[in-house]
Amino acid sequence: MNLKFVFELLGLANIFTDRIEITSAGGLPEGLSKQEFFEGFSIPRNKELMRIFKDLELVKQLGSGIPRILEHYGKEGFSFSDNFLRMTLIAKEVTDEPTVKADDKEGGHITDLVIDAIAELTHRQKEILKLTNAKSRISRSGIGEVILSNESAIQKHLNNLKEAGFLKRKGGTRGYWQINLENK
Repeated sequence: MNLKFVFELLGLANIFTDRIEITSAGGLPEGLSKQEFFEGFSIPRNKELMRIFKDLELVKQLGSGIPRILEHYGKEGFSFSDNFLRMTLIAKEVTDEPTVKADDKEGGHITDLVIDAIAELTHRQKEILKLTNAKSRISRSGIGEVILSNESAIQKHLNNLKEAGFLKRKGGTRGYWQINLENK
């Protein structure tokens, strides 16, 4: 959360056909360098508000947002001044058919954007694929705990994903999940 409340300015998001520009008042927090910012170090300006966001699960993990943005957009999309921070997200070309290329995989992991692009999956199935992509050794009950669903519903989604060829279980109880998006 970068927004500096003492300025009494709200963040501004401008949406254009080719990009989105997000401007936030306050610049970088005092004591935080650009390099530290890009590495995911975080200095919340309002710790109580950050705690509330965390309790409401509106943020995943403190300091994880910028590295996740950098997975898809480069550092060149950020501009800094003493009083403002602007992030420009360039629109990427959208295709009807999701395809998985070698550069869509990061160290053997498939990016969440690729999973999100699969129209035939339900929201819950996409959540399960993302989770098994991030934690290949997670158990069925572990999946249920993370996405707050009962085990029988999780089993139904896992069966559907396996039948459709998106997910495969390698090994038994101590095995791991393998995602397959090739030719889907």
